[in-house]
Amino acid sequence: MRHTVLPWESVPGSHYLAVETLKRKNTTKYGGWFVVAALVLGGAMTRWKIAYVFAVLYALALVMEKYVAVTERGLEIFYQMQVTTNYERWDWADIYAVTHEPDPAGSGRTILYFTKGDRTKRNYFEPDDAKEIVKLAKKQNPNIEIFDGKDTRERVKNARNRKNKK
Repeated sequence: MRHTVLPWESVPGSHYLAVETLKRKNTTKYGGWFVVAALVLGGAMTRWKIAYVFAVLYALALVMEKYVAVTERGLEIFYQMQVTTNYERWDWADIYAVTHEPDPAGSGRTILYFTKGDRTKRNYFEPDDAKEIVKLAKKQNPNIEIFDGKDTRERVKNARNRKNKK
């Protein structure tokens, strides 16, 4: 893979990188490339030439890289594609809430949910980084709401249990 210059590399201060949890298995990668080959063959052997377009788009999706970081500016997401890039930033002033909870799957990581308007983005971080991110969020935006997701899960679970007992 070529070295990508990420937008937050020039930003002073700490950078907290999200942990990528959706790594593709080798069988999935090979299966994806098999689908690309099948689409190319389908385009060559049939009158449906649009299969070439789908093959190219699927191949581009297979090689796309996603990078997520939290910086002094906010939540930053960068997609590196072969033909273009996409960069999205949620400034701290625009983020309404940060919800944190330990990963219920037991990975030992902490899940942070960033809420802006009616949209929420979920990312996994190492527990020490997550604590620092919550501190940074409060420092950058004193009005931001910080929620404990584990506590909320327990309250919802208890409410469901009470409802089911009636």
